[in-house]
Amino acid sequence: MGHFIADQIVSGIIAGSVYALIAAGMTMIFGVLRAINFAHGEYYMVGTFGAWFVISRLGVSYPMAVILSLIIAAGVSVVIGWFVMRRLISAPFQNGVLATLGISLILQNVVILAFGGTYKLFPGGFLDPITVLGFGMSEQRGLLVIVTLIVFLGLEWMVQKTSLGKSIRAVSQNPECCRVIGINVDLVVVKTFVLGGMLAALSGALTGPVNVSLYGGMGESVTLKTFAVIVMGGMGNVRGTLLAGWLLGIAESLVAGYIGLQYRDAVGFVALLAMLMFKPTGFFEPKVRF
Repeated sequence: MGHFIADQIVSGIIAGSVYALIAAGMTMIFGVLRAINFAHGEYYMVGTFGAWFVISRLGVSYPMAVILSLIIAAGVSVVIGWFVMRRLISAPFQNGVLATLGISLILQNVVILAFGGTYKLFPGGFLDPITVLGFGMSEQRGLLVIVTLIVFLGLEWMVQKTSLGKSIRAVSQNPECCRVIGINVDLVVVKTFVLGGMLAALSGALTGPVNVSLYGGMGESVTLKTFAVIVMGGMGNVRGTLLAGWLLGIAESLVAGYIGLQYRDAVGFVALLAMLMFKPTGFFEPKVRF
């Protein structure tokens, strides 16, 4: 029994690392725009399909496919960030909701028109079994956790030490004052949006070998779970996202193991409702964000 629980926790941490990696980008976007990007899951989809395309059609190696998928996602994010997202800085909240929902539908249908609506099998990845502290897993799952930890350490350093990070923190607090002192708010927003899109795409490229199959609408459920993670971790709080992602992943894994796999996806919605009812500020108070 004890080993079963520990195994479920390990599986939950692996799944939660995926959620946290995606949610980190959405959290940063919310921090500078005060808008929820309902198309964020589609960048996860773009990363997965980008890696699948360059492997299956161009025959490149999986590591190179991950890099190319990030370049593809960055290109898509630059276009959308410049022509859409930067115009939402001072717009009402509902404008951002409608704009990002529209982008979500566009990206979904572009992928379906380009590659068809059927399920695709993802080739490549590191699928050899390994044992870590007595727990068996594939190399790809271990890589997911390692990359997630590296990314979050890098984000913490970037936010605290670099000029871009300081600009992001400044814009998240008061974009009007940033304009007065000469900070290019539009450029900061676009850079943040591109970084967020690339993080989601990285998660998609890394989970492709684990999920095995991919399809045009795969980003919808990811967006909803990501929304639950950023609420749990504190809206706009990068530091709380990793903990929230792991907690959600562990909760889903335990529910799937003890109650049934069909109830797994309901955990995120229950957690979201519970947080909104009892602790809407999330695990971290607003004063410690960024």
